[in-house]
Amino acid sequence: MNNRILLVEDDQSFGAVLKDYLMMNNYEVTLATDGELGLKEFMENEFDIGIFDVMMPKKDGFSLAE
Repeated sequence: MNNRILLVEDDQSFGAVLKDYLMMNNYEVTLATDGELGLKEFMENEFDIGIFDVMMPKKDGFSLAE
């Protein structure tokens, strides 16, 4: 399995824990720490799914999903 996940989470410690968990389950994970960085990653790379924090500075998860 080589499913690619875009994880956008502004809480760096929670993001790191979630990324580690997903990677232990054989997912390839890219972590962005805010919505603007998440959008940049999304535009430059291909992902199978995105997991977005709803409340973030700069661009929230709802705006990012649109």
